[in-house]
Amino acid sequence: MSFERKQINDLITGTALCAELPAACEGDRRFVLIIPYVINEQGTKDIPDKILDEAKYESTLFCLRDYEYPADYIANDFEVSDKDVIRLRDEGEIKGISALQDMLAEFVSDFSIFVPSWETDDILY
Repeated sequence: MSFERKQINDLITGTALCAELPAACEGDRRFVLIIPYVINEQGTKDIPDKILDEAKYESTLFCLRDYEYPADYIANDFEVSDKDVIRLRDEGEIKGISALQDMLAEFVSDFSIFVPSWETDDILY
């Protein structure tokens, strides 16, 4: 399983991708969020630049978050606090598209479900 070219381009230019998966608990919603970043000259996390460059495929870093929270928070436009979130996975410093795909393949069977985060109902990002 691998990402489509557009998804890869989105990721290496700083667009977070998100997908909704079936939740373990009835009444919850589950999201998997991929946040791309780079380490800047000051040694801190930064958004990747908007330049498409194949060298970025394996140099971009990713944070992967897999979490659930009550569905009524979305329906009622409630704020979600850390105590309301069930974190299933929170991985940082995944280096490169290949490593990201390998990690996702452990629990996601279809990468086509990943879209820019603003296109989902997720209210955390």
